[in-house]
Amino acid sequence: MGPYLILALATGLLGYFLCERHPSKRNDIIFLSIMSVVLIAMSAVRGSTVGIDYKPYLEYFKQVCDGGWSFLFSAANVYRIEIGYSLLNYVISLVTQSQLGFALGIALVCIVLTAVFLYKHSPSVWVSMFVFITFGFFGYTLVTIRHQIAICIFMFALPYLQNKKFVPYLLIVLLTATFHKSMLLLIPLFFIAQIPLNWKSLTVYSAGTLFLLIFSEPILSFITQYIYKSYQVGTYYMRGRDFNTAFIPIILFGVVMLLKKRLLQHDAKNLPLINLCCYCCLLFILTLKHFVFQRFALILLPVAMLLLPEIMSCMKIDEDKAMKLELTRQAAKKTAGDEKKRALQKYGELKVQLRDQQAMYNATIGFILFGSFVYYLFLLNANRLLLVPYVTML
Repeated sequence: MGPYLILALATGLLGYFLCERHPSKRNDIIFLSIMSVVLIAMSAVRGSTVGIDYKPYLEYFKQVCDGGWSFLFSAANVYRIEIGYSLLNYVISLVTQSQLGFALGIALVCIVLTAVFLYKHSPSVWVSMFVFITFGFFGYTLVTIRHQIAICIFMFALPYLQNKKFVPYLLIVLLTATFHKSMLLLIPLFFIAQIPLNWKSLTVYSAGTLFLLIFSEPILSFITQYIYKSYQVGTYYMRGRDFNTAFIPIILFGVVMLLKKRLLQHDAKNLPLINLCCYCCLLFILTLKHFVFQRFALILLPVAMLLLPEIMSCMKIDEDKAMKLELTRQAAKKTAGDEKKRALQKYGELKVQLRDQQAMYNATIGFILFGSFVYYLFLLNANRLLLVPYVTML
């Protein structure tokens, strides 16, 4: 567990002192570059026992190496439908056929995509990267490889979702489906995520969740006759998770709802992100009955990499107020008598407001880092993905 804890702590410290204390695009690039190298290296040199699904993916890569181009379109290819993943394996096999080469290729795709996305779209790249690690997304790149590659690509569809541009959103989702066909469920989400989140919509969502909790088994029994046949009632995927699994996603949505008005005032385009957070929360609640719902919840949970930095942005000191404070200070210098007294009083009031706002901003950072780290400790202790202990190929 030690390497993972050191990774999270180093990310938080480096991000805070480099990007938070001295914010600049240059420092963001330096931070993302350092973290990308560390994560890629950590992923590439891991042993084959790190990650419950890693060995099956290594075996599939060997099949691609042995079978070549013809194998991709043969009945023996279990991922023939998800041709994007098959082609990625084939491309890697043209360069190298080693375990190290395969792991390095997958890591480059996942980590570079994430770093580029965060640089272009995150209000705070260091907090987003900290969330990427502590919410388990980096861990998923070591295990649920197809799923996580698809999610890393899907993140680039979120700006199009926010700007209501369906065609580019659709094209990205179709691309993700070539890595994991479950991503096709995100197509109707484009329209649902535009619905205002109020008591009416929340009532409908809650009623739907309750309905699924009650009637999930007959519904899933019917669906798995035709698709997702491995998820039939009675299998591992139909078992429930404990409440700890859903605790942080529920808390996340609760915080987002408390700050919904402020988030929408800051940027009205945050609505779809808030909606995705809501759906993720509800899916985690359904996970308490059936694990299979977590597979879909994890597609939406990475929205936290944008929403948590957005919350920080909402809490930042208002630049207009800071400028007003400086103007008031200068005005107090140039006046005398009662006018100077009033100016100094106003200056004092503004200074207290800004001090309180700065304290709230610092507390927000602390809350995000603490909550994320607690979630990380839960994931590592539960160790459901067999990421612990971390060992290298050596």
